[in-house]
Amino acid sequence: MEQKKKRTSKKEIVKETRNLNVMFASDGKGHFATRMSLPSTWFEHMGINPNDRETEVTYSPRTKKITIRKKGSKVSDEEVGE
Repeated sequence: MEQKKKRTSKKEIVKETRNLNVMFASDGKGHFATRMSLPSTWFEHMGINPNDRETEVTYSPRTKKITIRKKGSKVSDEEVGE
């Protein structure tokens, strides 16, 4: 697990990077569904929980990045590296 530290004026934030595997599940007809298991602590930190779990997921073909945000989040594209 690689951790990178980034300081802001409000408080110290630790950027965490993990290498994870994508799971592929076949429906038996040649189609696949994909899943990825992410650490629950990341979602807790984002304020996502079983009662408030709506997210906005964005894929950028230019950067080949997937971004997950809590729906209604005020995080800018610059902050996520777009």
